[in-house]
Amino acid sequence: MDDMNLDDTNIKLLNLLQKGLPLEKNPYGALASQLEIDRSEVLARIKDLVQKGYIRRLGGTFNNAAMGYTSILFGISVPDRIFEPVAEYVNSFKGVTHNYQRNASLNMWFTFSFSQPAEKDLLIQGLKEHFEISEIFEFPNLRNYKLNVYFNLEDR
Repeated sequence: MDDMNLDDTNIKLLNLLQKGLPLEKNPYGALASQLEIDRSEVLARIKDLVQKGYIRRLGGTFNNAAMGYTSILFGISVPDRIFEPVAEYVNSFKGVTHNYQRNASLNMWFTFSFSQPAEKDLLIQGLKEHFEISEIFEFPNLRNYKLNVYFNLEDR
């Protein structure tokens, strides 16, 4: 990624997006008004920033517990030869929000949110039966910490 590709409007747009989309019927129109450009240009710029890797994800963050979900961080040891199929299996569960590889004995870490314990049981059963994974460590969410990270790109 080359900072030279970011014009002033893209920098301002990235700053606004870090603060969150406006909670209104036309959030992209509201951003367009603040940037003094058309709504279609906002959408095109966001698409371009995603394609270039400046934006990885745009989405909401929800309080899972308040909505009746349990969230658990899992650490498992996966042989390298089956890492990709195991990752595909884990990612097939709609409650998986993060899944990443580490260089350690527990080399796959993922977060899984579910509303029914049977969902978690199904995931674990599949890991054990289909992939013969026996070391499955659960790290339940005991307390939430919300970090608001903001990088002011205009103050570079």
